[in-house]
Amino acid sequence: MKKQAVRLGAVFVLLFGMALASGADIGFSVRNGPNGNFMGHLGLYLDGFPIDFRSQVVIGSPGGLYLSGEVVYPLPFFLLVRPYLAGGLAVGITGYTAQNELRLRFGERFYAIFSVGIQLPDRGYRPYLEVSQVIGSESFQRFTVGFIVEGF
Repeated sequence: MKKQAVRLGAVFVLLFGMALASGADIGFSVRNGPNGNFMGHLGLYLDGFPIDFRSQVVIGSPGGLYLSGEVVYPLPFFLLVRPYLAGGLAVGITGYTAQNELRLRFGERFYAIFSVGIQLPDRGYRPYLEVSQVIGSESFQRFTVGFIVEGF
């Protein structure tokens, strides 16, 4: 019962976020740690005041994929760049094969994410640079270049 509630909650958060999203979050990352690799993500970004919210599906994590939700706090000063702090949780999605089928395991791995970054001036899209520490069953650092596409 508890697993079903967690799964239903994750689907609800994802659908609720899509309804309120103020932009798409797209980025590319390099991570260190076990089997250093490139990563990519696609997500939703919600501008709020004084905090923002984002959710991402990240491809290329040590276990395959993870779905994250983060709270983003832009610091109260702005001088050509907008610095921010972010923190959140992520749940792993692992794919494996069985005879004649592909199965996904949801919730096998959990991560805590802490990030610091800067957002550059808005040009219809908002580029950003970020450094993240991901703590979980496989801890690693992630260096991201991305942008938020406004207004969809």
